[in-house]
Amino acid sequence: MDWECGGRDKATCERLIERLTRWRTRLYCIDNYAVYDVLLHVGQRYVGKDETHGIERDNARQRRWLARFRRRSIVVSKTQRMVDISLALFARFAGNSRISDLLSMLA
Repeated sequence: MDWECGGRDKATCERLIERLTRWRTRLYCIDNYAVYDVLLHVGQRYVGKDETHGIERDNARQRRWLARFRRRSIVVSKTQRMVDISLALFARFAGNSRISDLLSMLA
């Protein structure tokens, strides 16, 4: 799984796809957004909730864990670097068995 900050536009999607090509990504589980039809070949894209529900669940967990993505009334750093660091920390420590790794760093 990867992320790219930006709008829901072709340029943002191109940056994400360019980065994912390093991983030789063969299948993209996507929503029904028109720009994907332009950028991804038939056979590379899959639209369906049976595969994307996990991504949506992860997005909900990120919003719950990371206040910077849900609280606009409080000033937080939303620079690209801080967003990337926050998401990287989430990806590393968000699993149920991994939170103790993060908490042990505080001791």
